[in-house]
Amino acid sequence: MNEEDLIKFIEFIKTLLTQLQGNNEYAWFFESFNIEIVNSFFQNGNNPIVLDKFQNITDSDVNRIKAYLNFIDKNALKYGREFYRNINNGDLKKELIKDFKAMKIALKNENIIEFGRMLSLQIENIFNFSLRQLNVHNLILKNLAHYKALQPAWAAKPFDFYKSFFRYNSITNQYEPLDLSYVNFKTKSIFLSIEFNYRVDVKALDDVYFLRNKGSHRDQLSQQEIVELERIISDFDKNYSRYHKVLYDILNGIPNIK
Repeated sequence: MNEEDLIKFIEFIKTLLTQLQGNNEYAWFFESFNIEIVNSFFQNGNNPIVLDKFQNITDSDVNRIKAYLNFIDKNALKYGREFYRNINNGDLKKELIKDFKAMKIALKNENIIEFGRMLSLQIENIFNFSLRQLNVHNLILKNLAHYKALQPAWAAKPFDFYKSFFRYNSITNQYEPLDLSYVNFKTKSIFLSIEFNYRVDVKALDDVYFLRNKGSHRDQLSQQEIVELERIISDFDKNYSRYHKVLYDILNGIPNIK
């Protein structure tokens, strides 16, 4: 490969990175590029290996990389559109498909933590939309006695959803509606599963929630949390179908999102 070819390749990389920069759905690519290229070849300053590696890159290699990225994007997008084909709200559907695509790309790149994060985002977006459709705060206020001591057959003690969805204001001395972004993820899940009488694999959902909250903070984990993260990662291949089924069960168990 001559100097002109190398310059063309550099220009291609610059153009590609510029086009993808700032687009969250391609965050996986920048992470992979940083690990596979920047850290591998440029961490020691002048590295003679770099030129040797670039000598082996051909126009055909560049075209294959481009085609591969397009293939992943198109297939992940196609799967997302099919999975969420029955969602009627356009904004929700667009957001869910975007996160589904990112989840599939993370899976392709064996990025389990990012997979869990994007799966969790889809679930929470479904929860929030459903709760807004229910007008959950008014629903609770209109049936206060019911929702302050709601005890399904499987629960050891009743749930007080009033205190979960409302926060005490010490200035007004009243409970006021709590924005859904501040309501606990598990609280939303339990409330909706009771309201619509559907079931999910709670252990699998806990794993997804753990990946979302703890996976990106490995340096801040307790020893017990490190063990739990390592368990999820090591058992991922055999549990992947369970994680995907959680999303499927939630999507099909909550009727007011369609």
